[in-house]
Amino acid sequence: TRLELSGGDLMISVTPSTLELNKVFVDDSLIRACMCSHAPLKNWLLLDFDVLQYPFAELMTQRILKCDNIDKYHEAIIEQRAQFGMPEQLFAQDNLFFKEMIQNQVEGAGLVTLYQRFVNEYLAHKVAHSLNFDTRPDIRVHLPTTRPVSEFHDDYSMTHNFEEINMWLPLADTQGTSTLWLESDYGTGKAQPIDVKYGQVLLFDGGILKHGSRKNDSNNTRISLEAKLSLTGSTERADAVHLLDRFSFVQ
Repeated sequence: TRLELSGGDLMISVTPSTLELNKVFVDDSLIRACMCSHAPLKNWLLLDFDVLQYPFAELMTQRILKCDNIDKYHEAIIEQRAQFGMPEQLFAQDNLFFKEMIQNQVEGAGLVTLYQRFVNEYLAHKVAHSLNFDTRPDIRVHLPTTRPVSEFHDDYSMTHNFEEINMWLPLADTQGTSTLWLESDYGTGKAQPIDVKYGQVLLFDGGILKHGSRKNDSNNTRISLEAKLSLTGSTERADAVHLLDRFSFVQ
């Protein structure tokens, strides 16, 4: 048996087995309401990992950025610009420029191989299950004084994938306006910063939980790796909840 809920021009089909009808939240999206009826024990969590075994920052600094400290990478940018008589001010477009520059070098630097090993060895071992994940991590750069390049969002609106959760791994300590901000709970519209240290990976329900960045008012550059994860063979919203719960049990 299937139920059809109509909202304006929006028609959604859901099965009673996957929808608690007494928990349809008041929201601007019926899809979000239906999906939120399956909620994990924690909608975000942090896991610690060994940076000697998975030296992401070391590869980034030595093989790509050619600098000592990732969080001070902007100082090298400004110094180089000054040598060529260029303006020192940084803009949001610079985040996209350096993102692309780094993204084009991650494979040759061994960062993609390290990321794949991290997911297959560390994260998959944590949940005792093979994982589907992006072949290459997405690189994000957020320089000091610059605004983010995207608005707060939930990933389901763009990907339409029920079964995925998000992985976010910064290559230097982040806090306040230099870190990622997550919705405090589903549908609240209120965001909070999640302080993440290098050597920690943030896992969260990004398909539904809105997330994004603020203007970086710190004096630190943030470079992070991002990816989507799912249990091998999964297709349903309940699979994403199950995966996040598995991580919660071993946190």
